[in-house]
Amino acid sequence: MKTCKQLPTNPIMKHLSPDEQKVLLSTRHRRAAERHPSRHSQNGAGIARRTLIIVACVLGLAAAGSAPLNAAEPRAVSAPALFNDANAAQRAGRLGPAILDYERARVLAPGDDAIAKNLTVARGKAGVAAPIVPKWERPAFWLGFDTLAALASVSLAFFCLIFFGTRLIPTTLRRFSRGAATLLGASALLAAGAVALRWPELNRAVIVSAAPAGARIAPAANAAVSFQLKPGEFVSAENRYGAFVRIRTADGQHGWVSSAEIEKIIPSAS
Repeated sequence: MKTCKQLPTNPIMKHLSPDEQKVLLSTRHRRAAERHPSRHSQNGAGIARRTLIIVACVLGLAAAGSAPLNAAEPRAVSAPALFNDANAAQRAGRLGPAILDYERARVLAPGDDAIAKNLTVARGKAGVAAPIVPKWERPAFWLGFDTLAALASVSLAFFCLIFFGTRLIPTTLRRFSRGAATLLGASALLAAGAVALRWPELNRAVIVSAAPAGARIAPAANAAVSFQLKPGEFVSAENRYGAFVRIRTADGQHGWVSSAEIEKIIPSAS
């Protein structure tokens, strides 16, 4: 025998018919549900937030790990090979290619004193100045581009593992894990900040022509020359048009040079 659910006793409810009592109760339940979402909806929102965070971590990991590593890969295999090529070019008097190879070797081995000294000598012979790096930016150059990208990637990966695996960590180690997550997060942010600070370095280029290169006012061989660039001079390659590259010098001058007269220190990944 089925039993009907007894309606709550309330002084107001006593004066209402059964149908009116059901309508009143359903209205109260609906308002309570609006004020306090169900546990299912809360869990759904929490899962959605965590999914978004996971996606953001994965995208950040891919962006920090793949793009800089692919972009910051010089054509030569090793820093010693580049260093030897640069020494040979300097002895032959080809200062532009020598400075280019020294710069590429320094990308792979930023702490090598021999590379730095020979680069300084080559710049002195060419009569060109080194790029000026503000003091507050110099810590970003302590590590190589690839090392910074790898540090950001690894730190972000372990931060995500600790953040999303907190429930799997024993209670006695959770305080330690929170501290480790904080350090990993800070390390990832600092490394990513250094990569972002050095991102314009991907456009750095060197004039490799044997004679001074003329910077033209337009990307055409018959365009007027506005100023001259010395072999080995540092410039920024901004964009390309046909067989010409628009460059910007350290003092802010702009012009167009032939693509045969300039090479990026970090070649574009193809």
